[in-house]
Order: sequence, then C-alpha cells, then structure tokens
Amino acid sequence: MAEVLWDWSKSGTRNAVRNRLLRRLPGVSVASAYRFGLVERPHYAYGVRRATELAARLGHRGVTVVEFGVAGGNGLLALAEHAQYYATATGVAVRVVGFDSGVGMPPAGDLRDVPYLYGPGFYTMDHERLRARLGAAELVIGDIAETLPHYLDARSDLLRDHPVGFVCLDLDYYSSTTTALDLFRGPEHEHLLPRVTCYLDDLPGTIEQIGEAAAVTDFNAAHPDRPIGRVLGLRAFTPFDPPWADQIYAHHRLDHPDYARLETGATGDQLPLDD
Repeated sequence: MAEVLWDWSKSGTRNAVRNRLLRRLPGVSVASAYRFGLVERPHYAYGVRRATELAARLGHRGVTVVEFGVAGGNGLLALAEHAQYYATATGVAVRVVGFDSGVGMPPAGDLRDVPYLYGPGFYTMDHERLRARLGAAELVIGDIAETLPHYLDARSDLLRDHPVGFVCLDLDYYSSTTTALDLFRGPEHEHLLPRVTCYLDDLPGTIEQIGEAAAVTDFNAAHPDRPIGRVLGLRAFTPFDPPWADQIYAHHRLDHPDYARLETGATGDQLPLDD
C-alpha cells in the first residue's frame, strides 16, 4: 500500500496510471481518448495535433513531425501512431522522422551536458527490431551534426510541401540539443511552419543553466527574431492538468513570411455583450 500511495502522490505517475485506467473504460472511443489525452505519450499527440491544425489553417496539405533522440524507438512508434490518427482526422498528410546516432549517447563534450545523469553508451538501439515496426516513418542514423543538414538539403522539395510543425527534443545533452536546434538557425523558411510546437523531454531535475534549457537560452540570445519559449497557461486549457504541459515550448519564427497570416478558425472573432 505504501508503494501504491508513493506512486499516486506524484502527479506524473498519477496522470499516466489514471489515463490508462480511463482508456480501458467501456465506451471510450479512440476520438475521446485523443480529445482527453488518454493515449500513450499524450505530449506527442498534442504536438502532432497542433502541427496539423496550423498546417490546415494555413492551407498546407502536409506537415512533418520530428523526434531528435530515438533511443529504443518507443517514442518514434508512438509519434507515428499519433500521426496516422491526425492525418485521418484532419486530411493533412503527416511525415514522421527520427534522428539518432544509433549507437547510444556519445561522451559528454561540455559540463552543461549533465554528465552526472547521462553517460556514453546510454540508450542504444536495436535497429532491426525498430525498422521492422516503423512503417512509413523515417529513421535517420548518424551524427546529427552531419545528418541534419544533409537531410534538409536532400529533402528540401518534400519539406516545402510538408513543413516541420512539431519537434521533440530528447537528446539529454546541452551540446546535442544545440546541434539539433540548427533546424531553426538557417535563413530558409520553406521547411518550417511559422510556429513550431516543441517538447523538451529532459527538463525535470535540471536548472535553466544546463542541458536542454541552456541550449534554448543560448539559441534565443543569438536569434531574438526566432524565439523558443514555454507555452504559457497551457495547463489551464489541457484536460486533467498534465505535468507535461510545462515542457511544451513553441518556436515562433517572427521573420517567417506567413507569421502574421490569420489562422482562420483558431479563435472566436466576436465577443458580443451578454443579455
């Protein structure tokens, strides 16, 4: 009983267990599970939903969602499942791409890499088992410093039709996250939606000056017209007040040519006086 109480006393564990129990209730449809965030990795589902909504409102037929740091592959498989659901629900085609070294984490290259929590060889991948289950999702293996620019160049036409709308940063290290943020550094806009939802996986237990948070801080200092910031007030508008809402950020590309385009249907446009 003490162990059960310990688990339920923590909001993250409590949310996950409650969601699994609610999902099993008779009459809970797939649509209801997605609406109330009862699916596995609901933060991924939220990111895919936001990406498809924005793409649809801006007239894009497709969108790309990305996971940096695939590890064993459970997250990428969940991302692909959510992509399939929202592609069907919205009519927006969703491409799924995962980037990983494929050989586990490298040695830390910076004290801000949180070397007391992570070490070389952590989170290796069984390539064959994962690829057998990926379906249409892409898996890009290698050093992100090399594979990311090559991917952006080789897939430029595809990304123009399916701009990136959601990114999960799960690389743990400050240095690796800094490299992944090269996705947002270049002058080109065609491969990105004007606002890209981001999930930062490894914030809990760290401080602003190390890890992923420090990588974002440095990016913002260098690119004030392309800030990455926490989405404010998200818990209040998300069912069951999930802790992961505190880890949702958004890249606002203020210099994007479509940044100021009105998202038709995003909010109400009138507030008439009540009787």
